[in-house]
Amino acid sequence: MEAQLRFPVLRGVASFLLVLAGGGLFLFSIPAAFGWDRGPISFGGAVIAILGLAAIFGGYWSVRNMEGGPVAAVCLKLALGFGSTFLLVGLIAAFLPGPDLTTPTGYFLAVGCGCVAVLVRFRAYTRDH
Repeated sequence: MEAQLRFPVLRGVASFLLVLAGGGLFLFSIPAAFGWDRGPISFGGAVIAILGLAAIFGGYWSVRNMEGGPVAAVCLKLALGFGSTFLLVGLIAAFLPGPDLTTPTGYFLAVGCGCVAVLVRFRAYTRDH
């Protein structure tokens, strides 16, 4: 028997705010990778992207057993799917001719690989549960 949920409205509001803030952080990591840490690796942009995805996951985790769980899961899957396309962008940027040190190729490869790995595991988790 599942434990009684406490403060479901508060959990729903917190989940919404976490998903919203996480999505904003994840999208903000793209200009941050091109702007602040303007190197080929862009460690700062990758950290911001990971923080954004972690906030979205936290929003999902707080309501996973409630009625809002599927909505938060879809938001997380969309963010991970969008982040997975970064792998393709990173591979294209890595194999383009000429040394372009302003393109954050490492950012795209790191975030893309991470999103692909997490998306595969998360889809298997939500399919089983």
